[in-house]
Amino acid sequence: MSETVVQGGRRRASFPALMFGAVAAPIFWLGQLILSYFVSALACYGSDHPTTIASGTALRSALYVFDAIAIAAAIAGGIVAFFCWRAVRGTVTDTRVTVQTRLSRMRFLAMWGMMSSLWFLGAIVFNVIGSVTVRLCVQ
Repeated sequence: MSETVVQGGRRRASFPALMFGAVAAPIFWLGQLILSYFVSALACYGSDHPTTIASGTALRSALYVFDAIAIAAAIAGGIVAFFCWRAVRGTVTDTRVTVQTRLSRMRFLAMWGMMSSLWFLGAIVFNVIGSVTVRLCVQ
């Protein structure tokens, strides 16, 4: 099912694990951008005109919690992609073209998952720096 399976003496990564490794970090980065924009808009323009809120503690806490979740998801996606890559790396002894093509696709998705997780982890960290250092519209 969604676990790595053994066929012909080789372990293979499952498609859901490969997809999680490839898309977890980008999706959480996008969610982090949308949430930070929403929080900033709510804090600065809560109505038709610019407003200020007395305390931004709850909003700031929400940003910090989601930042931590995004970092954890990016790391988890990279780890899952790494284990998928380890499961399908190496040479293929089977000469059938379909087996070679399938394993090549799995290796590509696993490598893409590792690289995208690393890239988007960097983007998430830069967003965290922004959410920590930039003030909300607070009196």
